[in-house]
Amino acid sequence: MKARKLYSYIFVFFGLLLGFILFMFDRWLDVRKYSFRIPWSLVILAYMIVGGVIGNLLRHIFNDQLQKEEAIKEDHRRLHDLLNSLPGIVIVLGENFRVHYANRNYIMEFGEREGKFCYNMVGQKNPCENCEIEEVLRNGLPLKSEEVFLNSKIYEVILQPFRDVDGSKLVIKTLYDITERKKAEQELLRMQAEMAHLERLNLVGQMAAGIAHEIRNPMTTVRGYLQLLGAKPEFQSHGSTFELLISELDRANSIISEFLSIAKDRERDIYCQNINSVLQHLYPLLETDTYIQNKKIVLETEETPDILFDAKEISQLVLNLCRNGLEAMQVGGTLTIRTYIEDDHVVLSVEDEGGGIQSEYLDKLGIPFFTTKENGTGLGLSTCFSIADRHNATIDLKSSCDGTAFFVRFPSLIVNQ
Repeated sequence: MKARKLYSYIFVFFGLLLGFILFMFDRWLDVRKYSFRIPWSLVILAYMIVGGVIGNLLRHIFNDQLQKEEAIKEDHRRLHDLLNSLPGIVIVLGENFRVHYANRNYIMEFGEREGKFCYNMVGQKNPCENCEIEEVLRNGLPLKSEEVFLNSKIYEVILQPFRDVDGSKLVIKTLYDITERKKAEQELLRMQAEMAHLERLNLVGQMAAGIAHEIRNPMTTVRGYLQLLGAKPEFQSHGSTFELLISELDRANSIISEFLSIAKDRERDIYCQNINSVLQHLYPLLETDTYIQNKKIVLETEETPDILFDAKEISQLVLNLCRNGLEAMQVGGTLTIRTYIEDDHVVLSVEDEGGGIQSEYLDKLGIPFFTTKENGTGLGLSTCFSIADRHNATIDLKSSCDGTAFFVRFPSLIVNQ
């Protein structure tokens, strides 16, 4: 309708212009007293012919222009539909970092941002230092990176340079949410590390089961002969030497026992019982150890439900954790043992007042043979983790310069059922 009105106005304008020229020409002839006169019918005919020709020419010109504009609008619409259909977040940026276009996913995630600047996405008022968009505009090459935005999500960012129809430089910035993929990758790495840890434990267990019997038999024989020789009168002057030899054999035998405790294929006596009863049974032994070392021990037990466990293995776990705590403390330190219920779990905690564990060692705890002690075997904590795993329990810890606390979380009987 607008085009038709425009053509009508053009037609009338040129017709009036032609009529005015003919009228002035007629007046000029009249002034010159020429006998020639222009009939008004001829004026009207000329008006129609010239106006129609000029109007038709202009109509073709304007139609071509309108078709080009409509084609450009259609291309823009299709481009917008395409960008809106993409699974990622897409924005188009200019050389001044202004957002020229944002697709539907972007608006849903960050809100309407057209006309604003891209650095507002990360809560800044000025362009970022070493801006990648600036580098893409300068080099004309695409770029891929990863960024964390204000919504705490991790995005894979792809920057693609291109030129607009007017020749201005633009950048298409596409963001794909890879937060879940990153979490999955981290979980996969954790599981791989755990599997490697379990494989090491299995290997140690197989080694222990294979060599324990062959080593213990000759050790028992040697120990018996040492005791027999040490009891003879002629060797009484070497009593301290025999005691040292026997103690070293006993130490080697305890190391073999720790090897065996890591093996998973041993028979266990699991039944429903209360962990507090195990602690009450061990308390006199632990109290004696702390008294000899001029240290203190505190036992704080709350009422807890019965759970399924092997009393011998849990006793070994408690002894290992407590002895580690006692070795970490100076004279006068206090070792605190607690039991309580937390989130449907029966929790056993052993807390010392030592100097804490260095952060670089935390990830290595529980690895067989890893130890920071001068005379340690590196099997104590490994045994604890192995026992906890066989009972579907977990071990975590908190460590600072004021001490370290280990937390063993057993599933309650309801969860076990």
